[in-house]
Amino acid sequence: MSKTLNTEVLIVGAGPTGLMAANQLMRFGIDFIIIDSKSGPTKESRALAVSARSLEIYQQLGLAEQALENGARVNSLNVYSDGKKKADVKIGEIGKGLSEFHYMLVFEQSKNEELLYKNLKDNGREVHWQTEYIELLEYENNINAVVKNGNESFNITAQYLIACDGARSPVRHQLNFSFKGGTYASKFFVADTRLDWKLEYDKLIISPGDKNFCAFLPMKGEKCYRVVGTLPREFSQKEDITFQEIEKVIIQTLGVDLRFEEVNWFSVYKLHHRGVDHFSSGRVFLAGDSAHVHSPAGGQGMNTGLQDAYNLTWKLAFVLRNYANKSILDTYNEERLPFARWLLRFTDRAFNFMTSDNWFIKRFRKVIALNFIGMVTGLTRMQPRIFKTISQLWYSYNGRSLSVSASRQKLKFKAGDRLPYIDAFGTTDKFYELFKAASFHLLHLSNAPLDSQTLEKVKTAFPFPVKVVEAELSAAWQRLGVRGSLYVLVRPDNYIALILDTFDEKEVKRYLQSYFSVT
Repeated sequence: MSKTLNTEVLIVGAGPTGLMAANQLMRFGIDFIIIDSKSGPTKESRALAVSARSLEIYQQLGLAEQALENGARVNSLNVYSDGKKKADVKIGEIGKGLSEFHYMLVFEQSKNEELLYKNLKDNGREVHWQTEYIELLEYENNINAVVKNGNESFNITAQYLIACDGARSPVRHQLNFSFKGGTYASKFFVADTRLDWKLEYDKLIISPGDKNFCAFLPMKGEKCYRVVGTLPREFSQKEDITFQEIEKVIIQTLGVDLRFEEVNWFSVYKLHHRGVDHFSSGRVFLAGDSAHVHSPAGGQGMNTGLQDAYNLTWKLAFVLRNYANKSILDTYNEERLPFARWLLRFTDRAFNFMTSDNWFIKRFRKVIALNFIGMVTGLTRMQPRIFKTISQLWYSYNGRSLSVSASRQKLKFKAGDRLPYIDAFGTTDKFYELFKAASFHLLHLSNAPLDSQTLEKVKTAFPFPVKVVEAELSAAWQRLGVRGSLYVLVRPDNYIALILDTFDEKEVKRYLQSYFSVT
């Protein structure tokens, strides 16, 4: 081998998850090498939906506006059966006040990769394209990986490795991670099209039929739609299926007059649902599809990979900068594995229900369930819950070891929750703009700012930099149960770490001693 490259973190895979990991490590000043066997970012659109939670991450990176400019907003979700609308969820309305991004954005995987890659390049970093991971020689005491570019093999040494190398992950295979699950019986199709119909062009439409299931997702561009779905059973043994062969089936399933003007991309494949039982081994961490794959129900896949990277990278950065003990890396599995398991169950049940050709389920779905869905989604009290689920705002690390509350106030948020978004903040800044630094933040809620003595205590209490954010005890916070002065320690990924009524140095030290480098 002709050479050895040295770095702090090796990232294998430059899809959305790997590129997000690289961008996050760059924010913290951590050196990394990212490799991918491809020649550049993905050209096919692939995954489409970007959730509100993911857009908040892009906002923290300063990239949200670029994503919005190049994506298509989905303002409503419709469910159709036999050409009749059974449900109409106004996504753009039910999400107001929950996030600045109170809608779903269609921003395809290829564009996510281009955006994240460009940000790396703009900051002087590069991806090692056409570089294939071969094997790990060591992963317990340090990382020693063999990679290959063309005919040249060389070593990369690092402190840690993040495997973002997809569902067929060579890293996962070499280290014998469990990856239990199965493959759905039905074949799945995807097509990027230009279509003509009398419906509006900003709607996500789901249409379960008697023989198959179809969904229509609006894309950037006039009349552009992604069409996905399952193929009827008669296509199960057929190879080399063309779009023209299933065009009539798609139109019949929706039951609405429709004409496809153009098909830009079409593919047929099998869907899998599998997951690991642990996200790490030694100094190797799995993220995204290398750790969990599932049906596209709910548009959760790419977003979950971005969240995995977001959770892991700040913890790696704190260990590498000696702000935290290595044991904090165990919380990556503690926090992300339960979500992956929930997601597999959720998408599996939703997909099976919408696609099953069992006669009883088909009848129940058509006569009862779709009408029930329409009724439930129309209930005002259910709508925020729906938005929080599809946007991943609901998921909390409450009850996990990094989440502690010592407040006696009856708050409507908990340690481990995503920091509540305050819409009417009363300043020229948008609320989340105040939490963009690559550090912990201490949010002080009070009608009076911190006095100099307490501010000095804050500076000396933590073994890492903390940015103080002052906010008035407004009506918005009072609606969330805040009645008096409150201190909210916010993690670098904008989840709540610690809640205190007073800044008690002993309480802070007690919180920090488990995972952070305190003396």
